[in-house]
Formats: sequence, structure tokens, C-alpha cells
Amino acid sequence: MQDPLSHIEVLSTQELFKTALSANMSVIVGTAIVGAFFYQEAGSQLAYWIISMLIITCSRIIISKFYLIDQADDFKKLSQRFWRDIYITTSLIAGTLWGTLIFFITTDASPVTVSMFYIILASVMAGSITVLTVVLPAFYAYTTPVFLAIFAYSIMLNTKQTLYLAIASILYYAFIIGAGRLINKRFTQNFSLLLENDTLISKLHEQIIQKEFVEQKLINNQQQLEDTVELRTKELSDINETLIDEINERRRIESNLKHIAHHDALTNLPNRLLLDARLTHAIERAKREDLQVAVMFIDLDHFKNINDSLGHDIGDQLLVAISKRLLNCVREDDTVARLGGDEFIIIIEAVHDIGDLDALLKKIMKVTSQAITINNHELSISASIGISTYPDDGKNAELLMRNADAAMYHVKENGRHKYHFYTRDLTTAAYDHVILETELKHAIEEEQLLVYYQPQISLETKKIVGVEALVRWKHPDLGILPPNQFLYIAEKTNLINKIGKTVLTSACRQMVKWKQQGLPIETVAVNVAGNQIHHSDLVGTVKSVLQQTNCKTEWLELEITEDFILEKTTQAISTLQRLRDLGISLAIDDFGTGYSSLSYLKQLPVNKLKIDRSFVSDISNDMEDAALVQAIIAMGKSLKLKLIAEGVEHGSHEIFLKAHGCEYAQGYYYSEPVSAEDIEKMLVDKDEQRRKNLKLISKK
Repeated sequence: MQDPLSHIEVLSTQELFKTALSANMSVIVGTAIVGAFFYQEAGSQLAYWIISMLIITCSRIIISKFYLIDQADDFKKLSQRFWRDIYITTSLIAGTLWGTLIFFITTDASPVTVSMFYIILASVMAGSITVLTVVLPAFYAYTTPVFLAIFAYSIMLNTKQTLYLAIASILYYAFIIGAGRLINKRFTQNFSLLLENDTLISKLHEQIIQKEFVEQKLINNQQQLEDTVELRTKELSDINETLIDEINERRRIESNLKHIAHHDALTNLPNRLLLDARLTHAIERAKREDLQVAVMFIDLDHFKNINDSLGHDIGDQLLVAISKRLLNCVREDDTVARLGGDEFIIIIEAVHDIGDLDALLKKIMKVTSQAITINNHELSISASIGISTYPDDGKNAELLMRNADAAMYHVKENGRHKYHFYTRDLTTAAYDHVILETELKHAIEEEQLLVYYQPQISLETKKIVGVEALVRWKHPDLGILPPNQFLYIAEKTNLINKIGKTVLTSACRQMVKWKQQGLPIETVAVNVAGNQIHHSDLVGTVKSVLQQTNCKTEWLELEITEDFILEKTTQAISTLQRLRDLGISLAIDDFGTGYSSLSYLKQLPVNKLKIDRSFVSDISNDMEDAALVQAIIAMGKSLKLKLIAEGVEHGSHEIFLKAHGCEYAQGYYYSEPVSAEDIEKMLVDKDEQRRKNLKLISKK
């Protein structure tokens, strides 16, 4: 039986030869185009190059055909590895022939010819990503000679501009190689999943056969028992032994069914049914012995991200590993249970002093945050823990569970990765949440919502080119409330759709007013929540607001978070495409915090990437954040997307972003979100120095 790595190599080779025909046909077309374009420049000598390219390309097609024939014959002539090596060698020859174009393009050729030469070779390198990356040696063999030709030709031209092109070719080659390795990694992961699926199917087939065998055996035994009873009474002793065996088997099955009914199928921990029974028993014991009982409600932080990015199989293995670690933390008399998903409950019985729980809680926090390696993935996770105790926080199991849950959610809402003991204030906070929700409904009806605007600056001209619309709540008692104090309630209660429409209408109306005043604001950016795409007719709403306010589509930009696009793939892309068809600019907000791949990003009809403030804040001190921002900028430029960085708070941030090609920025370094009137003051101020230094504007 082949090991997984060998099997993956076989699948990679098969995939390589499957695509060989179409890939080499495209090379033939490319060769014809090159010949047509350069023939007048290079003369008849180019015919030798064209013939060589056609020979090697046709040879590769023929090799792929013979491979498929040999494959159908179970590789009796040559091994798969030998076929693979042949194709790698021909890839090297083909790449080298592409590189030999350098000998046909003189250094005094016209700029158009030189430009076309660079474009052709760069396209050859980029085009090989889609086919040859399935086998990296073939990819390297094909692209490296092409890169060397670009680099050598740039050196041969010996001008300042082409020296820059030589450096650019190195960066482009590094990008191509990086992209190729990334795509190869995706191929390898896909092949690994195929192998895992085959293994699971094989195991399932074996289990079905075994089950059928056991069922048939039971039928045969039963028939044999009936025949024996009827025909041979002298074998009663043997029959009795058989009956005893069957009774024992039934008892075992009943015991297993009882275990299954009271335990979680994945982790084998007690489920909710057994948990309630044990907690009730623990409370009764504590009542008799005048002791305390602690209930710990544990929820894993950001577990959904692991499930979404790596798959539920990895997530299930992680849950099993965490359950084992939790069991190692407690005593034999204590209970570790799983409620479902990523929620665990620990019952600590016979507690003499609540202070004694701190050491256990710190141990649990430590073991849950330690890295876990699963299928070559090193996973880091943490836990949020809420604790309630008997008798102070509840006299029955239901109340203790509810209060521990409330304490856990308090941790979730205040940064995660902590533990918190239940207090009566948490119940009060839940009540306040209901009151705030009611007041928010009135706020929408009574027009208490305000729209502030934060300038967006061109790093090239240092001028305001756009603004982002940000909602505020002018609460009659609490004053101006920022969005983080009420939007989470709006999202949970579907009030977000009404708020979104209110902000969109106000922003469009204000944009029309600014345009009428002749102010040089190009666009206003409005955030769109996930619910507005999933639970409302966003396209219809935008059309209606634009028509109502007379706002032009080119003045409006909509920002959608990266995470929501990934969660609602099909519907999100369809909705975004319809918005783009209207002529509206689209931006991905908080880019870098999700799990977008380059191939997936190319499917999205967006115009702009907005680099998240969490990366920008430390680019001056944190090399990893700096490298990540550079990578995002490079990727955005490769996809011809505009780039804007948010959270710019220091001059060093501005210098770094401008130096690495970011076009726009916004943040407190320029101005906090301010009223529309203050935006107008910034733009009509005649003091040139003040206009350049937006930080002198009074903050609100």
C-alpha cells in the first residue's frame, strides 16, 4: 500500500498530464503570436526559434498522450516517476526556449518591442501557475529560465530604468514562486482530503460487511437454536449455554445504549442529561454536608474560525484534545461534560473555600491556551470561563447553569480569554440590555441617530479625497454614544437594517449637498452590515436611496467586512455584483482579519481593500505586522485594487504606507470622525498650513 506522500505524488503527476494538452495548445498559440509580433524585428532567424518551440510543445503533447496510454495499461512500460521526470525535463527545455527570446531582441529595439518582450515573458511565468504548480519541480524548471532571461535582458539594456526593472523582475519572480507554492499547497491539501475520503469509505465498507456478517450469524444461530429445540432435546444443556451467551450480549448492548444516551458521541464526556443528574446529586450532597458546589461554563474562543478555515474534522479533533486536557485538570469525583459545539461544563464537588478554585481555573486557562498540533496544523486557542457556586448563586441545577452562562458571556463581551465569577450585576446587565434595545427602537423613530464623517486622505497629495460615514447615537440621558455601545444590539435584533438605511440616506443627501457647494470630496463610504445583505433587499434599498437623494452612483462607496463575504459566499458575490453593475464602488473592510485566499479574492467584484487598523497600529515596531501590510499592498496592486489603510495615528505610519505604495489613509493622525460642518471647515479653510495639518482641527 502506498504511503500518503507517494499517493499524493501520483495524483499530482496525473493532474499534470491531464492538463498538458490544453496548456501546450495555449503555448502553441502564444508561440504563433510571438512569431507574428517579433518577426519583422528579429527577421527569419526567429523561424528557428518558432520551429524549436513547436517541436518541444508537440513533444510534450505526445508525451502526455503516451503517458495516458501507459496509465491505462497500468504503467507496464515506464514508471510514473519516470514520466514525471520526463515532463519536468521538457518543461525546463520549454522554459529555456522562452528565455532564448533574449537573443532575438536587440538592446536598441523600440520601446514597444521591449515592453512586449517583458509582457510576454511575464505572462508566460504567470500562466504557468494554473497548470504546473501541481508539480513544483516542473513549475520551477519552466519559470526560472524565463525569469533569468528577463533579468539578463534588463541588465543588458544598462539603463537606470531597466536596472529598476531587474529588481522588479526579482520581486515578481519571488511573488510568482510564492503564489505557486501556495497553490501547490492547496493542491496537496485537496489530494490529502481525497485520500482521507477514500480511507473513510473503505473503512465504512468493511464495517458494513462486518455488520452483515454478524447479522447473518445471528440469524443462523437463531435457526440452529429452533432446530435444536425441536429435534434434539438431549442438547438442552448446549442450548442453555447459547441462551446465556445471548443474554450477556443483550446486556452488553443495553449497557452501550445507556452509555450512548448519557454521553457525547465525539468526546465520550457526559452529555446534558447526565450532567443535570450529576449536578442535582452534587447539590444534594453539598446540602447534607454543608459544602459548596462550583459550576464552570467553558466556551472556546474563535473556535468557529478553525472550523470554517480548516474543516470540521480538524475542529472535532481539537474538541477531543481539549476534553482530554480538561479531564486531566480535575479530580476523579468531579465532572467534565460537553453541552455541544465548543461548550464544556465542569462540576467541582465538595468545595470548602471558593478561593481554592483560583489555582484550578488558572490551570484550565493554561492547558486550553497551549498550542495543539493536528494534521501538521499548529492550533492556538483560548477559553472564556464563567463560574457560579451553590448555594450563593443558585439553589438548583437550572439556576446555577444559567448564572454560569451569564458570567461566561460577560467574559466574551469583555475581551475573552479570562474567567469571571457570577455576580448579581450580570443579571442586572441583561435587564439593561433589554432596556437599551427598547430605547434604540425609539431612537430610530425619533431621529436621534447622527452621522459623523472621518476624512480619507490621498497620501500623494495630502488632500481629503473622501470620507467615511460613521453612525452615532445622541442619547437623551447618556450623551453621544459610539457604535460599539449599541450596534451589537442592533445586529442581534435586526434593527441594523433600519439603521443602515438611515445612515445611507443621510450620507447620500450630505454628499449631494457637498457637491452642490463645489467641495472636492470624491466619495462617501458607508458600512454595510452582514444582515443587510442576508436579510434585506440591499440592492433595492440602495437604488431607492440614490433616486430619493439624487446622489450619483460614482459618489457612493459601500464597505463590506471580509468575514461576512466568506460566510455567505454565493449570495454575497451575487449581491455585490449587482451593486457593481449599478456603478457603485465596493471595498472590503477590515481586510486581513479573515481567511481570504488570492484565488477567492479574484472572484469578488470589489474595487478597494481597506487594511485593518490592528495591523497598521504596530507597523513601526512589529516586523510581522509590517511584513503583512506589505504583502496586502502587493496583493492588492497585483489585483489592480485601490488600497486604503485605517487607524493611521502617527507620522511614521504615513511614511511607511506611502513608501510601500498604499494610496489612501484615514485615522486620528488626520482627524477623528467629526460632523459634516467640521468637514466643510477643513475644506474651505484658506490657511494652507492648517489645511495640510488636519490634526489642528478641534476634536469632538
